[in-house]
Parts: sequence; structure tokens; C-alpha cells
Amino acid sequence: MRYRILVLAALLLPTAAPSPLAQSPAAANTRLEGDWVRIDPDGAGSFDGLGASIPPAQLLPGVSAGAGRGGRGRGGRGGPPTAQPAGPNPAGVPYIVVAQPCSGGVGGRSNGALLVNPDSGGVHVIEHKDEVIFAGERGGVRHFYMDGRAHPTPWTPTPAGHSVGRYEGSTLVVETIGFTPGGVPGGGVRTAETTLVERFEVAPDGKRLTITYTWNDPKIYQKPHVYRYYFERAPTVSSGGAAVSYALEEWCDAGDPLEKQSIVPPKQIIK
Repeated sequence: MRYRILVLAALLLPTAAPSPLAQSPAAANTRLEGDWVRIDPDGAGSFDGLGASIPPAQLLPGVSAGAGRGGRGRGGRGGPPTAQPAGPNPAGVPYIVVAQPCSGGVGGRSNGALLVNPDSGGVHVIEHKDEVIFAGERGGVRHFYMDGRAHPTPWTPTPAGHSVGRYEGSTLVVETIGFTPGGVPGGGVRTAETTLVERFEVAPDGKRLTITYTWNDPKIYQKPHVYRYYFERAPTVSSGGAAVSYALEEWCDAGDPLEKQSIVPPKQIIK
């Protein structure tokens, strides 16, 4: 009897509350870590059409709308635009579509800029108690610092800004400031003073990821500009007996002859 009383007393003892500074990734089935591919749940039919589901940004009077994209597929290659030919190339002569490696700073993919609003390229997340890495198939890496540090002052604006994060339950919340000026999906605008808050939420079954974007800037927006992107875990294939993601290959490389050309136009036969 005494043993049963002691056990019951132990079960009734209050557990120590976790430290407010303690942060850890979610449980295994809802972890953000892994490979993800953006999807089209609204049936837009193309990544260029995904912008239709993004609500228009409500700008203050006198603020010009930005040219931010709603979403692009692999057709949106990096580097400066290539001049279009005046007419069709002769049979067997390819069209050059990649003039330089896509990781160059001019194209905006360095510093993880493409990952602020990912396109159809796969993304990969690595979670650690002090930092979360957000990397892209098409190049670039974003660093979400989880160790409680503040945004640096001063800070030289970059295409991806400076990001700090925290967990709210199983949701990763990331705050980013210090962007270079540019457009935002939905016709929004950003400056070095604009703040972006992203919420990375994994569905209970661990298969769906929703990123909610909230752009805040009282000098630009009448109210915060909010929209969402949706992802699914990347399917896996067997490689050497191990399950690996089919995505995450560096395809955009002008050093590869195949990346320097589109489909070779066949000879046209007119009857």
C-alpha cells in the first residue's frame, strides 16, 4: 500500500515549466526538416497563374505598386534576359536560354533572395536549436537564427535581409528586416525598413507545409499584406538502397552545355 501511495504522489507532483528561452523543433511527424516542393492547391494551372490567388496589396495613396511575382516555374531562369531572335533559328541551331550561372548576384539568387518567395524549385530545411537553414534547389541559402540574437545595427540591406526565428508550439516564426528595395507578390513593395514575418506550419500528418507571409510597413501599406504559399513533401526515389528526394539538383548552370540551349528546332516541312 505504501508503494502505491508513493507512486501516486510522484505522478501528482507538478512538472517544471520549460524555460521561455528553450526552443526545439517539433515532433518527428510534424518536423519542418526535409525536402519540399511548392504546389498549386487552387488549380491555377501554372506557376505564373499562382499570383491570381494572392490578394492585392493595399498601398497608401501615392505609393506605386511593385512588380513582385506571384510564382514562377523553371521557365524563369536567372541572369540578364537574353535578346529574342528576330526570326526562327535555322534547323539544328538551338536558342540560348542561360547565358551565365544562375547563382550570380545580378540575378538576385545569391544570399537566398529566391527563397524569400520560393518558385517551383525544391527547397530543403535543416533544423537546429540555434539556427534553421532554408536552402534551395536553384541556389541560395537563408539563415534563420534561433539563439535569441537581435537584428544587427547597423545592417547593410541585402536581397534576403537578416532573419531571426522562434518556435510557437510546432510553428516556426521568422522575422526578417533589412531588405534591398524591390517588389512583393500581390503588387506590394518593400524597403530597408519593411518587416516580413513568415509562419512555417506543417500539417498534422507531416505532408503539407503552409508558409504565411505578412509584410508590415506603415509607410507603404494601409494594413499588413498577407498571403500564403503551399508545399508538399518531395517524393522520394530509391538510390543505392536509400530513399532520397527526387528534387534538389543544381540544374541552372550555364557551364552545362544542355543548360545553354532549348529544344533544337526540327526542320519544318511545308506541304
